[in-house]
Amino acid sequence: MSDWYGEFNAVFWITISTLVCGSFGLVIRYCLKSKCDDVKLCYGLIAIHRDVNLEVQEEMKELELGIKNDENNI
Repeated sequence: MSDWYGEFNAVFWITISTLVCGSFGLVIRYCLKSKCDDVKLCYGLIAIHRDVNLEVQEEMKELELGIKNDENNI
């Protein structure tokens, strides 16, 4: 009986670890970009509570400044 892990080479393990880390990064990015107050993943294992009002106000200011800058460039 051969060892099952001997069948896979380093490229396989690098690919799997890259996919897992990339997926975890995307989940974290989704949590940070979402406008939800509470985000819970894995049945509450990862729970994030945020105050998004300040972020919304900052985005509104950026949009207003962006619109004013675009009008001046015309």
